[in-house]
Amino acid sequence: MSTLDLFCLTSKTAVVIGGEGLLGKVVCETVRELGGTPVSVDLHVGASYVRDITDLPSLIEVEGYLPRIDIVINCAIGNQKPMTFPTSLWDEDIAIGLTGASNVFIAFRDKIIASKGVFLTIGSDLSLTAPDPARYEPEFKPLSYSVVKHGIIGMTRYYAALWGRHGVRVNCLCPGGIEQGQSVPRCPLERLAQSHEMKGALAFMISAASSYMTGAIVVVDGGRTITTG
Repeated sequence: MSTLDLFCLTSKTAVVIGGEGLLGKVVCETVRELGGTPVSVDLHVGASYVRDITDLPSLIEVEGYLPRIDIVINCAIGNQKPMTFPTSLWDEDIAIGLTGASNVFIAFRDKIIASKGVFLTIGSDLSLTAPDPARYEPEFKPLSYSVVKHGIIGMTRYYAALWGRHGVRVNCLCPGGIEQGQSVPRCPLERLAQSHEMKGALAFMISAASSYMTGAIVVVDGGRTITTG
């Protein structure tokens, strides 16, 4: 195969959890541009299937509708409010970010194994480091966000080890902040990412271009996690 052929997703079906969010839309666009068919699963109208990932039976129902699943990308995120948010939102964050993420693995297990497919989780630069107090003052990033994003890496490695014998690859993309008018983090590139700058890493990780990679954490954060000040 040529190098370009390795990135081809023609005839591939990709389930995109959180497909109507900022990164989810970039994922769907990337899949389409590589010739594949994205299937958006999200709470918001516009998704191929409007579903709540905390509801495992509803995800299993989606799996039953699709004759083949080659790729699953979980872009769902929970609350990002500051740490002063009500305690009840902790439960909501864990339900979406960890229980929901676990549900996605369970719901699409059979078909992703049958296709010897690819499962991509989405972490964050905060999967690898703590929030920068100087950036988020006076209200710090919620503890639940860090707990969820660190947990996503553990979940990725768990399933990479478990499903490798079935030919399934499980990896994690950890993006830095994508430009939406927020403050710029301290990082070597001294700017936030543009959404299209995630496409190259996404294309690599969900295609045959990364066919011997599993359990890997790929960071696209402008260098934020290599500096401490």
